Formats: sequence, structure tokens, C-alpha cells
Amino acid sequence: MAAPKKARKPTKSTRSRLPKKAAPRKAKTPAKFKPTKLPAVVATAPVEVISTRVPDTLEAGRVDKVLAQLLEGVSRSRVQKALDLHLVKVNGVVADRRTVVQIGDAISLSLPEQEEPTARAIKMPIEVLFEDAHLIAINKPAGLLTHPVQGSDEVSVVHGLLHYTKGKLAPAGGAPRPGVVHRLDRETSGVIVLAKTDKAYHALVSQFAERVAQKEYLALVDKTPRLLSGLCEAKIDRHRTVRVRMAVREDGRDASTEWRVEEKYGAQAALVRAFPHTGRTHQIRVHLAHLGHPILGDRTYGKFDTPFYTEWPMPRVMLHAHRLTLTHPHTGKPLVISVEPPADFKALQTWLTQKYTKKVYSSTN
Repeated sequence: MAAPKKARKPTKSTRSRLPKKAAPRKAKTPAKFKPTKLPAVVATAPVEVISTRVPDTLEAGRVDKVLAQLLEGVSRSRVQKALDLHLVKVNGVVADRRTVVQIGDAISLSLPEQEEPTARAIKMPIEVLFEDAHLIAINKPAGLLTHPVQGSDEVSVVHGLLHYTKGKLAPAGGAPRPGVVHRLDRETSGVIVLAKTDKAYHALVSQFAERVAQKEYLALVDKTPRLLSGLCEAKIDRHRTVRVRMAVREDGRDASTEWRVEEKYGAQAALVRAFPHTGRTHQIRVHLAHLGHPILGDRTYGKFDTPFYTEWPMPRVMLHAHRLTLTHPHTGKPLVISVEPPADFKALQTWLTQKYTKKVYSSTN
């Protein structure tokens, strides 16, 4: 009787054919408790230092959420990165992602440097107002960024136009801002122009810099101005204590805004046409607030969180870029592009008319 064969010891070549025993799974670290000393993060140096206070227009909340609302153009992920690096202090104490801030708290932070964002083509609804081989003008909806911002995947006008034009935006604007010759704030609706060629880009940038381009905005403002028209030439610069806001300052940069009243709604509100002759950040918003008539819905420069305004349908800053007059960069002929205000703007006009009546002073066409 033959002796039973001994089991062969697996060789190196046979081990690979045997089923592998599952290794014990390591516990996954929750995202909010990521280690703070990752090589890529530690190597990042802070490049921008900001000091601010939590204004009374915001509610108490987690520091990353509050800062994301305060810092225009700075993403929440970038703020969280600063928190992970211990670069944020609240009232002099180092904060983390769980820190809750209150109204009046002093916040200082050093924003870590990030690589320039690169825009990619994304399909989205685009309302084209004018287009040729040199430039394109669209009606930007409220809530849409003009171009990509650091540390954020939020879509923008640039994303949509890269898809619509099949990438034909002027590369002279740089990777994150191809074709961008001027910008509108996120909550502002209306006419915006982008260049499709480098020649058009440089020509249009020059027109905006030299104040050849004429911009007209419509704004629904709080209360009715005593005068029917005027010129505000108050200088503008960063607010001394709330660094994420702009303010009228004697040592600021020259800023000029012409304005006129086109409609009055009783004594409670007015439709104002504004002509900015300079291009300072938040210029129209700051100047109208300085005159005592902040734009309705502008919770940065006006106080609209009181019971009086509870029922007012103003979901955003009620500012609309109505008309833009340029010299065409190729033909040299005048080019006028305009678009009427969107539904939310007209809805507030109707509501104000029904509640307070309306008196028209000049045509809005």
C-alpha cells in the first residue's frame, strides 16, 4: 500500500495562486480629524495676513463658516487649511475647526498659499447678448462667480464660456481667468464681457483702465434720496478694522460715482441708475451706503435684518449691470450691450409699487 503523499509546502510561485488572507482593515480617520502635519500642508507658507471682527450682520457660528462668509473670494476649504496649520486666532487664542465665534470676536488669520486654480470647461445655461470672433458678452445670473477662486470647485462664468466657446477665450488673462477683462460681484447680475483673442483682451483691459468703457447699473436702494441726482467722489479703501469690507476713507483711492433717481416707492425705496467712473471694489455699494441709501439686500453695507424688512423679497444685493458701452477692439466702432433686470429684481419692484406706490422720474430704457 502506497504511503500517503505529504502536503507540499507552497513555493514562491504557488503562493501567488493561493487565495490571500484579508489583512485586518485599519480604522479610517474621519475627515474632520485629519492629521495637521502632512508634508504638503506643512510646506505651505502663509502669504496673506488678515485681521477682522465678526460684524453684527452675521450670526454666531463655527469659525470656518463665519470666515467663509466674511472673506470674499476665499473658499471654506482654504480657511480650514489655515485652521489645520494653527494659523487662525480668535481673541488671541489659537482656534481649530470646532471653535465657535460670537459677534464682536476679533479674528486674525494667515491664509496659506495655494496653487493658481485652473478652469475647465463645464456645460451650463448661457444667455449670450453679443458674440463675434473677438469678444463675447453674456447676461451673468446672480450667484455666479466671474472666474475660479483658489481652493474651490465652485463653477463660474469662465467655466461655462470655456465650454460654450470650445476653449476660445484669450489666454492672456492667465490660467484661472482666461478672457476676463472686468468682473461682477457674485450677487450682481447683468452684462459682462470676455475677450476671445489676446489682441481684444489687451484693448479691452486698456478701455476699462483708462475709463473709456461706460458702465451703467440699476440699484434698488433703501429710502428715497432728497436730491434726484448727484456725484459721489468719496475715496475708498479697506475698512480699518473689518478688513474684508471697503469703506470711505480720506486716505483712500479716488473713486467717483454719478447717480440719478429713476423711480421712487413712497419714501421707503428708490430705483437708482449709477454710473461708476472708477472701478474700486464694491464701489457702488459703498458710495450709495455712504449717501445713506444702501442697496436693498446688501447685508454687508446696510442693516436689513430688522423686523421692518422681514417680508421684503430681497434675496441678494439688488444690483444689476444694465448697460455697457465699449469701443469694439477690432472695428473701432461703438458697441452698446444691455440687458433688462432678472425676475427677482422685477419682483421686488412690483412688491414696492404695490405696497408704497411708484413715481417715475425718467425712463429706465
